[in-house]
Amino acid sequence: MKEIKIKVDKKDKEILFYLDLNARSSISSIAKKVKTSKQVVKYRIDRMIENGIIETFLLFVNGTKIGYVAYKFYIQFQNIIEEKLEEIVEELKSHPLIVWVATCDGKFDLAIAPIARNNVHAYAILNELLLKYNEYIGDIVPLNYIDVSHLKKVHLTGFKRDQIDAPYWGYEPGNYRLDDYEIGILSILCENARKPITEIAKDIGCTVDIVNNRIKKLVKDKVIVGSTIIVNKSLLGYEYHKILLKTRFYSEKEENLFLEFVKAEENIVDVIRMMGSWNYELDIEVKNAYQLHNIIVKIRNNFSKNIKNYDSLMILKEHKLNFFPMGNSFKKLCLL
Repeated sequence: MKEIKIKVDKKDKEILFYLDLNARSSISSIAKKVKTSKQVVKYRIDRMIENGIIETFLLFVNGTKIGYVAYKFYIQFQNIIEEKLEEIVEELKSHPLIVWVATCDGKFDLAIAPIARNNVHAYAILNELLLKYNEYIGDIVPLNYIDVSHLKKVHLTGFKRDQIDAPYWGYEPGNYRLDDYEIGILSILCENARKPITEIAKDIGCTVDIVNNRIKKLVKDKVIVGSTIIVNKSLLGYEYHKILLKTRFYSEKEENLFLEFVKAEENIVDVIRMMGSWNYELDIEVKNAYQLHNIIVKIRNNFSKNIKNYDSLMILKEHKLNFFPMGNSFKKLCLL
C-alpha cells in the first residue's frame, strides 16, 4: 500500500532540522532556536513520532576507531519469491555485524553494510552469505568504504549548509578499547540516541556521573561522532536514491573540487568514498525522478572528464540502521 504524504509545517521542519543536527538536543534548546515554548516542541516531536515521520533517533559511531572497517554488499537475487526475500531480510537484520539492510529497486534487490576487522574477515562474511543463500543470490558486488560524510538535510529548510559541521567517519582502523560501561552505553544509545542519561545509568547499573564522563570521552576520542534522526522520507514527499559513480581524478585539486560541488548540492545527504566497482556513492533525497535526473546531469556536466560511468538505484525501505550492531556481544565477537 502506498504511504500517504503527511503535511508538516515550517515549525515542524525546523524542529526536524535541529534534531537532524543533534538528536540529543534538549527540548528547551530546540524551543529557544525555533522561538516557541518547550510544551509546543515536545508536543510536535511526540506527534511526529506517533504519525511515523520520525522513525528513530540514530547515534553515529565511528567503527574504525574500535577496529572495524565498513563494507557494502549489493545483492541481485534470482528464483526468489517475496516471502523468501522478507525471510532473508529478517535474518540479516539480526546479524551482529551488519549495520544497514535495505531493499532496492533497480539493478539490485538488496543492499547491506557489514563491518569487519579486515578484508579477510569481510571475505568470511561474504562467503557466509553466499553459502547460506546460494540458491537465491544471482550476483553480489562487494565494496570497501574509505570514509563517509553525513550532510545535514538543508533541503527541508532554508538553512545554509556551509555553516554546519557534518559528522564524518573513516580514518585508519584504530584500537580504542571499550570498557563494559562504554559497550553498554553505545548499545543503548544505538537503539535510541535520545535516551536520558538517568535511564542509561539505571539500565547498566552505574551512576549518572559515570555515564556522563564515558560519553564525553567517547565524543572526545571520536568514537561517537554525532547523532541524527531517521525520518520516513515518503511521508514527507521524498524518494531516497543512490548514485554510484566510477570516477577518475587527475589531481587532488580536481577531486577536492568535486567534493565541494556535491557537498553543496542541497539534496545530497551522504557522500561516501569507496574502493570497488565504483569510487563514490551519493545518497540523494528528491521529490521525483525528474529532480534526480537534473542533479545527475548537473554533476556529469561539471565533471564530464572525471565521471567514467554511473549507476543509480532507489532505496525502497531501510530495514535496519545501527552503527553498533554487535551491542553487548562486542567483546565476544572480538575474540572470534
